[in-house]
Amino acid sequence: MVKLTLLRLYRQYRENLWFGGYLAGIVLLAPAVATLLASGWEASQLLRSLTELVVLIDLDPNNVILAGFGFIAGLLGLMLIDYKKRWQGVAIGIGFAIIIAQLASAGQLIAPDTTTDDLGWALPGLLLGGVVGGGVQLVKLRSLGPQEFRAAPRLVYLTTTVVLLVALVELHVNYPAVLAVSSADVTVLSPDPVDVAVTPAGLGGNLIVAAAAAVMLRRFTQYDADEEFFVIGPPASGKSLFLIGAYLEALGDIRGELRRSEALDPSHDLMELVENLDQDNSEWIVEATGRGELRTLEFRYVSGSLLPRKVTISSLDYAGEHLSRLPGVLTGDTEDPADELRQIAAGVTEATTLILLIDAERFVNNEGLSLAEYFEILKASEDSNVILVATKSDIFADMFWEEHAQSPQDDFAAFREFVEAQLTQSEQFASLLRQTPTSEIHPVYYETAFNEAGERVPVRDAQGRVVTVGFKQLLEKLGQ
Repeated sequence: MVKLTLLRLYRQYRENLWFGGYLAGIVLLAPAVATLLASGWEASQLLRSLTELVVLIDLDPNNVILAGFGFIAGLLGLMLIDYKKRWQGVAIGIGFAIIIAQLASAGQLIAPDTTTDDLGWALPGLLLGGVVGGGVQLVKLRSLGPQEFRAAPRLVYLTTTVVLLVALVELHVNYPAVLAVSSADVTVLSPDPVDVAVTPAGLGGNLIVAAAAAVMLRRFTQYDADEEFFVIGPPASGKSLFLIGAYLEALGDIRGELRRSEALDPSHDLMELVENLDQDNSEWIVEATGRGELRTLEFRYVSGSLLPRKVTISSLDYAGEHLSRLPGVLTGDTEDPADELRQIAAGVTEATTLILLIDAERFVNNEGLSLAEYFEILKASEDSNVILVATKSDIFADMFWEEHAQSPQDDFAAFREFVEAQLTQSEQFASLLRQTPTSEIHPVYYETAFNEAGERVPVRDAQGRVVTVGFKQLLEKLGQ
């Protein structure tokens, strides 16, 4: 019981825990990064000589360092404006402040006699960071909506990585002087390559610090998830309604929010299906996909709030009858397959995650789940991740109500376990679950009621919209 409670808490606050872990890592790494930068600067020859070139125009080399810090601050400022990178910018900004404070208190890298007037040299770097990070779009006439400055976090990552690499080289590679800089001129020396040597003392620890900082920052540069999802299902298993439900959930998630201008970019085929279901009618309206018909269903949505990423869900909606022919195309046993089969096979092989639909209605009606082809498909695409989705789970919702006297939405984790327990009564499904041990079943459904003819029809809310259940949890899963 305690284990299940902890698991539910983890699922509920997973994003907060990850962000807390990143923040703790940055706070712990910042002092070590400051020490590495200071040590690399003290040991540097070429870098210090390049910085000193400004003496030729009667400037202080310390001003170059201040401008560099201003450059990073300008990029961080843009991240704070970008809602997708705001909290990442806060975390990096805290680490940046720790580094600056440690360097300043020790009088390293930043000269001890730096005055308030000298700090004004950070302003050119601040402006440069704002410009190259994409801040120019702030002054352009554009529609209201979410701002993205994708160049800013990328430049923070690249700049930090380059600086850390240079610090490592300066600290652990001994080499003769290359430049001699004075206020009058610059002399290029001719060093002997034989005099180059590596200093191994402390190299391992410094490599770990630099690599950990680079990896952590790399995670903060990602705007889009790398996953590609492809939906597979038997005939009449609800592929079209599944994609529609996922889209409607993503659309409902942004209604009335400040980032409502975030484009979902639905495909034309998907919008046609949504338009049909959106009609003021108590029936399903959406028809099954016909033989030889292939529809591209795709949309994008933003997953997460602290560490948001844009996730793309795309699928080819096809007649379920193609499923029995798909294994032969994937294994190459089928010669000259039809174009639609070839496209479906390409969707399977190119996907990083396969979404396999389990028809709950078939299970309850003892019609057989028609999952035999799944096993061959999984063998042919062994590198793909798998997510199992139980469609039409409104049937299980009624059973859950009777057994637990509560709505599945009140305790969705318990409902998910209930659905899995029901489906594992099928040996075919139990075998599929054993073949995909990292998967768990995700029930989804539309709220339904029986009409006068005894048929299940969608329930609509006060605004005339269909009511979906389970899609929110599934979208969160896909956005991890």
